[in-house]
Amino acid sequence: MRKVFFGDLPAFQFHLLQKFSDRANHAVFSRHGGVSNKPYDSLNVRFGIGDRHENVIENRRRICGALGLECDRLVSANQTHSKNVAVVDEKVLEKLRDGVRAGEHGFGLLELDDKDALVTDLNGVGLMIQVADCQAILMFDPVKGVAAAVHAGWKGLAQDIGGATVAVMREKFGVDPANILVGVAPSLGPCCAFFSNPEKELPASFHKFIDARKRVDLWSFSIEQLQKHGVRQGNIEFARVCTQCGNGKDIDGSHKFFSFRGEQGITGRFGAVIAVR
Repeated sequence: MRKVFFGDLPAFQFHLLQKFSDRANHAVFSRHGGVSNKPYDSLNVRFGIGDRHENVIENRRRICGALGLECDRLVSANQTHSKNVAVVDEKVLEKLRDGVRAGEHGFGLLELDDKDALVTDLNGVGLMIQVADCQAILMFDPVKGVAAAVHAGWKGLAQDIGGATVAVMREKFGVDPANILVGVAPSLGPCCAFFSNPEKELPASFHKFIDARKRVDLWSFSIEQLQKHGVRQGNIEFARVCTQCGNGKDIDGSHKFFSFRGEQGITGRFGAVIAVR
């Protein structure tokens, strides 16, 4: 990843995706540059975790401004650690807008229920994943012009949410998995992914990624899983920044990114966004 600034708003971009910036816009935002107060300081993008609604709206508005998106074209999801994938087309987008107009949701809350991956080929529609240790996986096929955003904690990885997303891209849009470019945002690294009894807690497919200290290399697991679905290893770029430990922290020891584990469960969520141009 490389660090960029949208005015005063810091963010990160993947080298692989940046090569196709004329066809897709993307960014992974840190926790900095927003208006939320502690412990959600400051660019928290998630509703319903204790932060003030108006703060989250302003934070999302700043992200839209940074990426040149209309705020009624930024779509997120009420993530539930499922393997449910949604295709965001004009019909879905209009239904979400109807909900806002009817007062069911506030501004900035175009959010699908019970989904953990979003796929679209619509121009100018931002797909946003909200994370604090889980993997935010951004996908783009520059041949078909199809983008996806995936939320993958260990439960999602166990259900193969990434593979389910690739399948939707292939079946609905004719995407060849070999053309998909993937960027995986900062997340819980192999240095910090401790489990009490991983052999019993996790499916057998994880076992070869468990070390002697009961840590699990979720990064390597994710790479292998995507390759099994036809994504080329050379097309997968990991940030390789752990959200919990030192390489996910600023020089003063504070977190660059929100970390659910590192901050004992009371914290915000940072956003990873991709949009087809």
